[in-house]
Amino acid sequence: MTGKQEDQSELVIEVLNQYLDYLQNSDQESCHGLRSVNPELKNLMACLDSLERLAPDTENATQETRSLGPDDVTQLVPGTPFKQSEAKQTPEFGNYELLEELGRGGMGVVYKARQKDLNRIVALKTILSNQFASEEEVRRFYLEAQAVGRLQHSNIVSIHEVGQYLGQHYFTMDYISGGSLANSGPQTFSEAPQVDFIQVASLLQQVSKAVEYLHSKEIIHRDLKPSNILIDENGMAYVTDFGLAKVFDAVHQDAHTQSGTIVGTPGYMSPEQAAGQLDDISVRSDVFCLGIILYELLTGVSPFKQNSPLESLVSVIEGEPPLPHSLNPEIPHPLELICLKCLEKDPELRYQSALALAEDLERFIAGEPVLAQPAGFRHAFQRWFRRQPALVSRLSAIVLSTGVIQTVYSTQGVDFNYHLKIMTLFSLWGILALFFQWCMDHFRNQEKVRYCWVAADVSLLTGLLILADSPIGILLIGYPMLIVSAGLFFYVRLVYFTTVLSLLAFAVLVLVRPELTGLWQYPVIYGMVLAILGMITAFQIYRVRVLSRYYELRRP
Repeated sequence: MTGKQEDQSELVIEVLNQYLDYLQNSDQESCHGLRSVNPELKNLMACLDSLERLAPDTENATQETRSLGPDDVTQLVPGTPFKQSEAKQTPEFGNYELLEELGRGGMGVVYKARQKDLNRIVALKTILSNQFASEEEVRRFYLEAQAVGRLQHSNIVSIHEVGQYLGQHYFTMDYISGGSLANSGPQTFSEAPQVDFIQVASLLQQVSKAVEYLHSKEIIHRDLKPSNILIDENGMAYVTDFGLAKVFDAVHQDAHTQSGTIVGTPGYMSPEQAAGQLDDISVRSDVFCLGIILYELLTGVSPFKQNSPLESLVSVIEGEPPLPHSLNPEIPHPLELICLKCLEKDPELRYQSALALAEDLERFIAGEPVLAQPAGFRHAFQRWFRRQPALVSRLSAIVLSTGVIQTVYSTQGVDFNYHLKIMTLFSLWGILALFFQWCMDHFRNQEKVRYCWVAADVSLLTGLLILADSPIGILLIGYPMLIVSAGLFFYVRLVYFTTVLSLLAFAVLVLVRPELTGLWQYPVIYGMVLAILGMITAFQIYRVRVLSRYYELRRP
């Protein structure tokens, strides 16, 4: 087989694997899209369709009841009871009657079910990809069951039974009737007329104590988020969904996850998880996730969740959310300090255990001083830079530049009028930076604000270069810096916009300052360099975005 044939075979396999993923997730629209762009593979795709529809023999089902096979189990609508128009009896799954689908997690689907022999309501979890489940999926499914099966805590959902039915792996656990915190929690707490912050602290304290119990059993959850916190009718919190838990004891050691793999939910993971630094994941990673949950309970907003997985991961690693009190001025300062301490990027600065967090929450509930303290100047500046990097970087550059210019003016006696013009431009630049940052914080359409901000930067830089004394060669580095900095927003069109604007501005500069055209080839070469730099930056962003979309398609 030639190299070209091998590449074609690999491409076919990749397309079929993607089609199978869509098929198993019941994504018919994406399946149709792949069939449309790959008509030559329609026979193979039809074969996969037939395999997916195959179900084990159900001849053991009685005439009065309808047993569900693996196909049926994974094709139900979350949160809705089963329709009984076609069958007089409730659908059955072995010893269980399936009442409704409750939701879908990382790799499983959970149902409300009635155990027939004991006549009790339970939650039944199965593998989402049914009979097509890989060995790794089955291994993780049973790892979750084994991890939870040996836990006994009042705030952790207990497992009752593990088994198979018609080739479908499942386990049953306690049914919590109140639903998850994601369905009834953050907005309920934060948007109430009078937020009960003691109740919020008490709720997170329950979760923290449950997480501390997990840590004492050498288990790190790694996927703590509102949807994995169940609340019963009495307001009791329960931790669930251990599909991504890491077990450290010798028997259950999880050695299958490679370093560099991102484990968790984008927007609900610690910086070390988002960076794929699995060796650095510890109990403090769960503390960070608890801080995310507390932030969302206090403000009703997820601190790091963005429009795409890539942006969420970047936000977790590099970003800093708005201060909680800026979104809800009623938040008590001690509770905000506890939240911010959990969300420290450096694990050493967080609470060193979930128990330490629970104890500080207890101090807040009791009205005692908490251990979390306000950040010092250096640390506060670092937080500000992460929260508003575009503003801080511009203001820092303006302050440093004006400092140098003021020093030159004081020591070399530069003309006052010339000095005044330069300082006025820098002052205008700083005021506009503050204005655009305010717009970014208060306007919904941030993309337009970014375009206006870039246009203002290019215009002001060009104005400074027109006014600056000769030679200005080294100052031309400003245009490439603006192009590269535009890439930090991860928008390809913004990079192209900045590049085109920089080329036009440089053309104006060449016309205004004839000394730049002494050797005509130099401006041409510089313009070509700007164009190439813009294309390279845009291409790198495009590649990252493609990987982000691929990750989003493949995530459960």
